[in-house]
Amino acid sequence: MTVMPEQAALEENLKKLETSEITPYLSGLSRKLRHLSEILSEDGDSFVAPYLSVIRDTIECLILKHEIGGDDKIDFSLTIDPTESGFPTVKDFYLLQKNKESAESALAGLPQREEIIGSVRSAILGSRSPAHSQILLRRHNFYSKLNEINSVLEEYSIAEPVFAGEEDGRRRYTIEWSCIERGANIPVFYRMCFTQDGKHPRLEKVSNDALKTLIYATQFGRLDVKQIVEGIDNQVEEIHPKLLEKYRIGPYYNTHTENSEPMSKVLQSADEPSILRFATERVMSEGTRQFGSRWDRLFGKKTEREVFSPIDAEAKLIVPFRIKQVLGDRDEFDRPCKVYAVTKSGGITY
Repeated sequence: MTVMPEQAALEENLKKLETSEITPYLSGLSRKLRHLSEILSEDGDSFVAPYLSVIRDTIECLILKHEIGGDDKIDFSLTIDPTESGFPTVKDFYLLQKNKESAESALAGLPQREEIIGSVRSAILGSRSPAHSQILLRRHNFYSKLNEINSVLEEYSIAEPVFAGEEDGRRRYTIEWSCIERGANIPVFYRMCFTQDGKHPRLEKVSNDALKTLIYATQFGRLDVKQIVEGIDNQVEEIHPKLLEKYRIGPYYNTHTENSEPMSKVLQSADEPSILRFATERVMSEGTRQFGSRWDRLFGKKTEREVFSPIDAEAKLIVPFRIKQVLGDRDEFDRPCKVYAVTKSGGITY
C-alpha cells in the first residue's frame, strides 16, 4: 500500500499517551467541545451541533476504551497528533469504528450489567478481589456506549442535499459535509447553500458526481472557502453556490502537545492548562455577472457566474478564566481574537 507524503509525515510525529494520561486528556477535550457547542448555539450556528455531538461521543468512547488497561486492553494505546492538532489520529477513529461494528456481538458474549455489578459487590463483601468483574464492567460500559451512539467520527462524510424550496425555475438546497483535514489532523465541518437550475434532474433523486468530486477534494485543505465555491461555480454546470461556511475545530492545546513558545507561556499561567482554538470562515454571493455568447444561452450552457464577497474569517479561543485575564482579546501571538473564558463552575464569559 502506497503511503501519501502527508500521511507519512503525520505518522512520524505522533505521540503515544500513557494509560494514566488518557482519561484526563480526553476529558478536557470533551469539556471544551461541549463549551464550543454552547457557544455556536448561542451565536446561531446550532446546525453544527450534530457534528460536535459525533466528535464528543467518539471521545467519550475512546475514554471508556482506554480505561480497559493492562493485558486486557483493546487494540493499541491512544495516539495523538501533538503538533497544531491535539486530536487522536485517524487510526484511532478507524479502530473505534471496527469496535462499533462488533459491539453488539461483544455485548452478547458478556453477562448482563446488573449481574456484573452484583459480582463486584459480592467480591468486595466476601473480601475477594473484584478485578475480573471490574474488567467485565468496563468492557460492558464501552461496548454499550458504542452500541448506543449513531456514529463514530469519520475521515470524510457527506450528507445528501436538503431541498429548501423552488423559485423562478431554480431549486434551493443546503448540503453539509465534514472531514478530518489531511496533514493537519483537524476536524472540519462545511455547510453550503446553493441553487440548481430547474431543467436538471432533482438532486434528491440523482447524484451530481461533479459536485461530489469537488467536495471530496476539500479534505486535503489546500483551498480556502472562496476558492472552493468559485471552483464549484465554474466547474459544475447546473449549480450556483450562494453561501459557504467552514468551521475548523482545533487545534487543542495541552501540556501533552508540542506548543509554540508563546502558547507554552500562556498555558503556564493556568492551573488546568488547556485551550481549544476554532475558526469560522464564510463567503457569500453578492450578485451575479453574465458571460459567454448568445449561442451559449441558446444551447442551454451556463452563462452566469456568482460574484463572491471577501472571506469573513474569525479565529476564536476557549480558555480557562485565568488565561483570559492574561490574553484579553488577543491570541498567543498578540493578534485580534475572540477569547471565551470558562469559569471553574463551567460558565462561559466573553
